[in-house]
Amino acid sequence: MNDLGFQNRVDRISAAAALGYKWTKSGRTLRQANAYLQVAPSWNYDGDPIDRRIGAFGYAQFRNFWFADWSAAYTPRVVDDRLTRGGPLAVKPAGWFTSADLTTDTRRVLTAYAFASVQGDEAGGWAVNLIPQLTLRPSTALSLSATAGYVAGRAAAQFVTRATDSTATATLGTRYVFAALSQRQAYVTLRANATFSPTLSFQLYAQPFAFAGDYSNFKELRARKTFAFNLYGRDNGSTIGRVGNTYVVEPDGAVPGDTLRFTDPDFRTRAVKVNAVLRWEYRPGSTLFIVWTQSRSGYVPYDAGFDLERDFRRELLRDRPTNVLLVKLNYWMSM
Repeated sequence: MNDLGFQNRVDRISAAAALGYKWTKSGRTLRQANAYLQVAPSWNYDGDPIDRRIGAFGYAQFRNFWFADWSAAYTPRVVDDRLTRGGPLAVKPAGWFTSADLTTDTRRVLTAYAFASVQGDEAGGWAVNLIPQLTLRPSTALSLSATAGYVAGRAAAQFVTRATDSTATATLGTRYVFAALSQRQAYVTLRANATFSPTLSFQLYAQPFAFAGDYSNFKELRARKTFAFNLYGRDNGSTIGRVGNTYVVEPDGAVPGDTLRFTDPDFRTRAVKVNAVLRWEYRPGSTLFIVWTQSRSGYVPYDAGFDLERDFRRELLRDRPTNVLLVKLNYWMSM
């Protein structure tokens, strides 16, 4: 199964239909273009609708050999069979998504690329993703590229924990705790490819990365097959307090139940990975590979502060590195 690829979920039946049009005749502005309308519903094996996406997407190549892609989609409310992590069904709010990218003439010495996407839902969740990239090819033997990425967003209900409580009859004897999650992520990817001769080449890859997640507005699912929540400290006479790095919740002031305790889930993390590969074909069909990898990472619980200067310039350089050196030798023997 690993050889076939990665599957992020099973228990899914999907269908899709698309209707499109292609412009193949070059005009004043465009060389070619296409546009499609698509519907793509999905169900789980119980027949619950888990996706009802309606969307449009397209592509265009301009006269100057720039090209662009775009997409937009809307999803009505559907069943969410993953929100409670194996618990009762919930509802996924209606949402929308749009994206676009633009690439300049790839025949040039310098090529630029830009991608942007925005999405949101009726519960107040949103996300923005921005990716600019520059690629420099001063010769056919050398290529340099730099890609930056920034992602920011807010999830209205991120799963935190669960706790058995016989008084939680609306959710089948278990309280499912959620929170609003605000998250920010940034990374830079650097690549270099150099060919010194037909038999000798070098590749370099480096990517520093930082992420922070801030949890707030802790709440519990009010009833199964809904996207309604009881906010701790406001609804049902509930109270919430903090002792050190632990939250203490009395979920229902009217009905004595079990006290909930869970650790502050706020966190931030950083990492960098560097790969360098030297390939030498020392004789026809026989190659020598020398590979060096360095990785550094750090994890800070209970802290959702997002500071790239701190993460990249100070803390990441102090993180303990893990270095791996690999040498691989192939020898081809003619039979």
